[in-house]
Amino acid sequence: MGYFHPLLVHLPIGFLLLAILMDLLAYRSAFVQYRAAVPSTLFLGFVAALLSCGTGYLLANSGDYEPTSLQTHQQAGWIVAGASGVLWLLSGVFFRKQSQAGSRWMSALLLALGGVIAYTGHQGGSLTHGSDYLSWRAANESEKPVRKIALVDSTALELPKVNPDLPLEVDVKAVEQLRKLGFNVRYMLKRPVMLDITLPAQTGKSTAELMPALQAVAQSIVWLNLSDNGFSEKDLDWLKACQNLEKLKLSKNPVGNGIVEILAGLKHLEAVNLNETEVSAAGVKRLENGGVDRIYAWQAK
Repeated sequence: MGYFHPLLVHLPIGFLLLAILMDLLAYRSAFVQYRAAVPSTLFLGFVAALLSCGTGYLLANSGDYEPTSLQTHQQAGWIVAGASGVLWLLSGVFFRKQSQAGSRWMSALLLALGGVIAYTGHQGGSLTHGSDYLSWRAANESEKPVRKIALVDSTALELPKVNPDLPLEVDVKAVEQLRKLGFNVRYMLKRPVMLDITLPAQTGKSTAELMPALQAVAQSIVWLNLSDNGFSEKDLDWLKACQNLEKLKLSKNPVGNGIVEILAGLKHLEAVNLNETEVSAAGVKRLENGGVDRIYAWQAK
């Protein structure tokens, strides 16, 4: 149910912004009748916000999000839900009184709610696309020459405290090639570069077709999902180049214990999903002894 969150999250935004818009338009005599629709629109936004928060909570339990940003986004989301419920109740009171002062107070509160919605949406965007998602693409895809400025003090450039082996740059053309091949590529961090790459299930693509672009960004891949694509150990030998890989999903692929040999040298590997594969209990044990913290092997051999 948590995966419905990206769908449901747009409903409260739409309803609540519509309520704000109708309230503001009602100050013009031609649209004064819109104010009567504000309470019911707020109610729809309140219900949608509760559904969005509920599914967001379930999605957050997957553990695949940065904890601090996740907590901020969650708290802001619950504030939006609670505030929209309170404003729905208040709107009925103000609407019945029909007072000018009451209408202005209601409008002020609705505009404040709009600000919280914008903040919550920004936090959600930062959570899924990185904190610099609004500026990074323009800065990196521009073909204009960039004047390089030497840093006076190298300590002024503070990099996030992450795996020090990660490269600071990535081949952007290789990333775009992966997207053209059907991969979903998400930048978890831009400097150093951390990539979250997913190949949708049952694409029918061969590793010979995919390998050049994957190998070009291998050192930057931190999360990788290749589930249900018919790959065997022979197809996945290139994973040895993904030395900074932390999470790997290989469920529903015909891989056996040979995959253990491939993954043995990945010192940063923390979690492996081997659900519905041919890996045996002995293979799982070897991965566990090799330092992998979480191994999922439901319906494995």
